[in-house]
Amino acid sequence: LINLGIAFLTRFERIRELSDLEHAISRQRDAVGLTPHAHPDRPHLFNNLGNTFLTRFQCIGNPSNLEQVILLYSCAASASTGPIRIRFQASKNWISCARQKLHHTLLHAYFAAISLLPELAWIGLSPSHRYDELSRGADMVREAAAAALDSELPETAVEWLEQGRSVVWGELFQLRSSYEELSVTHPDHARKLRELSATLEYASATREKSSVLSEQSSSATLSATESLKQKAENHRALAIERDKLLQEIRAFPGFEQFLLHKEFSQLRASAHSGPVVILDAAESRCDALIILADLDHVIHVPLLSFPFQRSMGLQNMLEKLLGHARVIRSDDRKGDPAPLRGVSWESLLSTLWNGVVKPVLDALAFSVRETPRDLSRIFWCPTGPFVFLPIHAAGLYGTQYSQPGYKVSDFVISSYVPTLSILAPSSNSPAVPSSCDLRLLTVPQPPSDGLPHLSGVAIELEHIREIIRKSPSAQTILQESSVGTVEEVLDLLKQADWVHFACHGIQDPVNRTESGLCLADGRRLKVSDIIALSRPHGGLAFLSACQTAMGDEHLSDEAIHIAAGMLFAGYGGVIGTMWSISDKLAPEVAWDVYAQLFRNGTRPNHREAARALHDAIGRLRDSGKASFVTWLPFIHVGL
Repeated sequence: LINLGIAFLTRFERIRELSDLEHAISRQRDAVGLTPHAHPDRPHLFNNLGNTFLTRFQCIGNPSNLEQVILLYSCAASASTGPIRIRFQASKNWISCARQKLHHTLLHAYFAAISLLPELAWIGLSPSHRYDELSRGADMVREAAAAALDSELPETAVEWLEQGRSVVWGELFQLRSSYEELSVTHPDHARKLRELSATLEYASATREKSSVLSEQSSSATLSATESLKQKAENHRALAIERDKLLQEIRAFPGFEQFLLHKEFSQLRASAHSGPVVILDAAESRCDALIILADLDHVIHVPLLSFPFQRSMGLQNMLEKLLGHARVIRSDDRKGDPAPLRGVSWESLLSTLWNGVVKPVLDALAFSVRETPRDLSRIFWCPTGPFVFLPIHAAGLYGTQYSQPGYKVSDFVISSYVPTLSILAPSSNSPAVPSSCDLRLLTVPQPPSDGLPHLSGVAIELEHIREIIRKSPSAQTILQESSVGTVEEVLDLLKQADWVHFACHGIQDPVNRTESGLCLADGRRLKVSDIIALSRPHGGLAFLSACQTAMGDEHLSDEAIHIAAGMLFAGYGGVIGTMWSISDKLAPEVAWDVYAQLFRNGTRPNHREAARALHDAIGRLRDSGKASFVTWLPFIHVGL
C-alpha cells in the first residue's frame, strides 16, 4: 500500500492528474489504518500522508486540506515511538504550516520540536554526530522564543531557550550531576535507566527500512501483520518500562525533577549573583529577557531599533574588521590593527550600545557608581549572531565620551554564560576552607607544538611566579607542566584547582570538537578531552591563547568552544578570548589579573576573576597603548 501510494504520487507529479493524487491519499490512508497504533513506522506514514495532503492544498487551495496537513504532521511529531529524524522533521513541517496560517497550534508545534532535540542529539552518538543532528534544528529554538514573545509569554521563551540551546553541553552537565547523584544513592536504577534508554533508541533506529513492491499471499500477509504487532508491542513495552522506571526515580527524595526540564520558577535562581540577560535574535524580532533571582517574572525588553538584519550586519562588520586587522590566525597570538574604510570599531560598539545594551541597563535602572568596587555583575546569555558580538565592550568611544556613563563597563562587570543552568547553585560544591593550599597549574607553549614561538609566554609565567612569591600567605602551590603532552596535562588538571594556559589555541571550523589548545608533539588538548575530565566543581581556568571562546558560526547556540568546555568540565569561571590576542599584551593582562586576585595574601576566590579582568582591561584600554582589536577579545565566562 505504501509503495502503491508513492507510485500514484509520482505519476501525479509527472502528468498532474488529480485522480492520481486522490488515489495516493487513499492508499496512504489505508496503510496508516492497517499499522498498529504503537508501531514505530506510524510517524513516517503520518508525515508522508501530510506531505501528500500539502501537495493537494497547493494545487486546490482548500483551507480544510491545510487543517488536515497540520493534524497529520502533529500526529507524526507527537508519536512516542519511531525514528527521531522522522518525528523531528514532522515537527518542522508542522511549524511551517502553522506559521503560514497563524494557526492556534503554532506554540504546540514549537514545544514538540524542542522536546525532541535531546533525542535528536542522543547521548549514545559521537559528539560530532550529535552536532550534525542538531544542525537540522539550527535557529528553530530562537524562532520558538520569538513566537512565545508574540503571545506575551516571556517566561515560556526563557524555558524554551534554556531547553533547546547548548543541548549537548546541557545534557552532559545534567547527566553528570544527576546520574552521579543517582548512582551513589540508587546504583541499580541508574544502571537500568542507561540500558533501557540505549535499547529503546536502537530499536527505533533499526526499524527504518525501505519497503519493496511485491504481492504477498494471504499467509505471508498474516505473518507480516503478526510481525508488525510484535514489534509494536515490544517497543511499547520498552517505553512503558522506561517511563515506569523514571517515575520510581522521581519518587525518591531529592529526585522529584530528575531529567525534567526546569520551569522558570527554578531557572531564576541562576541569577543569584546578578541579572542574567538572554539576548534572543530571531528573524522576526530581537529581544532582551532579563532574569532576576527575586523577581517571579521576566523583564522583557523588545529591541525595537535592533532588528535581526542589524545583528547580522554587525557580525559581518566584525568579520571585516578582524580580517583587515589580520587577527584571525591559528598560528599566532598577536594582531596587527589597520584602518578600514567605511567601518570602524567605534561604529560597531556604538550600535551595540544604543540598540542593545543601553535599553537593558535602562530597564534595570542601573546608574554609574561612585567607585568601581560598587559595580554590579551582569551575565550575558547571547544567541545567534549576538554570540559573536562584543557585548561586554558596547559603548560610545571618543574624547567627547571620556566621562563615565557612555560604556557598559561604567555600569556593570560583564560575564558571559552559555546557559542559565551553568550558574545554578550546586549542592555538589562544598566550600573550600580558606586555609587550604591553592594548586595552580601553568601550561606554557611546549617547544614541540610545531607552531611559531611565542616570546611573551616566558614573561607571562614569570609574572605569575613573581606574584605568588610576593604573596606567601596565599599558600599557593605552583605546578608547571614539564613536557606539555596531552596525557601529562590531563593528569595534572585532575590534581589542580586552577589552571593557566599560555600557548596557541585553535577553533576548528570543520571538526568542532577538535578545537583545542596546542600542546606537545603537534597534538591538541581538544574540547572532547576537556569535557571528559572528572574534577571537583569550581576554580578558575585562564586561557591565555587565541580563539578560546570563539564558537561555531553554523551552530552558534551550542557554544562549541574551549571556554565552554572548561565550564562544563567543572571550572567555576573561565577567562577566554573571542579571537586572536597580542603576544605582547597577554603577559600584561595576566599580571594585572593575578595581582588583583592575590592582593590580600589569602586564598583567592575564582568568583573575583571577572572583576579582576574588568579592571585590568579597563586600565589597558585607558592607557592608550592598546587598540580595540587587542583589548576587546578578553572575556570572562561563567561565575
